[in-house]
Amino acid sequence: GSCFSKVIPALQADGHQAYEIPAAAKEQIISSGMAATISNGLGHWIIMVVAMMFPMLNEAIRHIAFSVKKKDRNGGIFAFLTGYTIMWILAGAVFLVLSRFLDMITGHQSRLVSGSIKASFFLLAAILCWLPSRPVRMMKCGITMPIRIYGWLLYWDSLSYGLKMGFVCLNMCWGAMVALTLVHHNVVLMYIATIVLIYERYLLPHTSKLPGYAWGTIALTLFGIEM
Repeated sequence: GSCFSKVIPALQADGHQAYEIPAAAKEQIISSGMAATISNGLGHWIIMVVAMMFPMLNEAIRHIAFSVKKKDRNGGIFAFLTGYTIMWILAGAVFLVLSRFLDMITGHQSRLVSGSIKASFFLLAAILCWLPSRPVRMMKCGITMPIRIYGWLLYWDSLSYGLKMGFVCLNMCWGAMVALTLVHHNVVLMYIATIVLIYERYLLPHTSKLPGYAWGTIALTLFGIEM
């Protein structure tokens, strides 16, 4: 869109007649841009999920390892991680489309407006931490399920467990992950977010409000930078 906005006025200044892009062509450009955004962004999204979420799966992986025969442990764990990753990939595709739409909307806005929108999602992550239902959702992070130990049922159960655990983690952390997507997987913020999530998962009581204050501090910092 920005290329056309620069070229067309220049042609008009030289006496050329403006060319109106057909609606079908505009839709094709937008859809191809969406597809490129998803295909290019999913790689970064998967890396972020592996780096930030996999370290919090110790209990679930231990459950798989102790539920199956020793010779089947690696296969069961791989099936579990595959199901877990599939759930996050599906969510990532939705979040990347949201990010693309927001970039299109705020592309011509001031840095203050764009930065405020990005900061608001970290503020949303903070609000989600302060909801009364938060401790209940935290407890679900430790869910287990029976894993059958023979044949393809072992892998099916492990895959299903991964999908279920992925949904539970997504329900817990989607606010922070969307916020990180909107800041285009900023490495510094990813490190900070990983520390916050691990600290919340293993070192804090479920009723703690500290993670919310951490997300709120990030939101205020981003807003202050764009002022």
